[in-house]
Amino acid sequence: MLETNVVMESFVVFGRWIRKTLRNPSFLFFSLIQPVVWFVLFTQAFASIADIRTPIPGSPGLFYTFKDFTGTDSYLTFFSAAVIIQTVIASAMQSGMGMVTDLESGFLDKMRVAPIHRSSILTGKVMSDGFRIVVQTLVILILAYALGVRIASGVPGLLIILLIAAAFGMAWSGISLFIALVTKNSETTLMISILTTFPLLFLSTAVMPTQLLPSWVQSVAKYNPISYIADGLHSLVISGFNWATLGYAFLVIAAVGALTLAATSAVFRRAVSA
Repeated sequence: MLETNVVMESFVVFGRWIRKTLRNPSFLFFSLIQPVVWFVLFTQAFASIADIRTPIPGSPGLFYTFKDFTGTDSYLTFFSAAVIIQTVIASAMQSGMGMVTDLESGFLDKMRVAPIHRSSILTGKVMSDGFRIVVQTLVILILAYALGVRIASGVPGLLIILLIAAAFGMAWSGISLFIALVTKNSETTLMISILTTFPLLFLSTAVMPTQLLPSWVQSVAKYNPISYIADGLHSLVISGFNWATLGYAFLVIAAVGALTLAATSAVFRRAVSA
């Protein structure tokens, strides 16, 4: 009975956040237009990367091509994974901003005396983040298809891409929510979230294949969780199902989620019981 109540309450909170998002058309517009800007600007600026040839050591006159490193000769196709991850990270950052708004408006104070389980408040919030990310990822995939990107793993792969995006987004939102609950300040939350997340995107294999990264960045990328998510998305888009790569991606998502959401839950319980 308790589990049923928690599920129902979580969906009520989920619905509240979805309605709140729909009532803010400017937020919707800019969150959906951002991937378009990334696709158009970045792929145009870096399209020539696909023409790079790297000399093969010990074989004069022979070169590795971009396709040898990635499986595709289209930087647009390769970069589609980076756009998905960038959108996921941006949405995850917005999660903390919404929590700060609830703190400042006194909504969480009302929740302290409401007949609702405390876990339902946080669960419903994270669920709404995952749903929003799925919608944004669908927009990206439709745009990618319009620009000529084809998903090698087909419809099943597309569904797994949506699953990875939603799961990784919910796990990563724990960082933003944790910062928001600790600082209780929207500007600080945004600043710290940007400084702790976006550099990781460019220090991963999402934007550039490993072989074309500087050696020190390769070392960082090896331990960067975003690299494993990017590798999983690249495999689904470019080559098809690579179960080992996908396994690592889901393992990283589980580890990140366990760490960030556990820390957020502990801080949240103190915030609503203070």
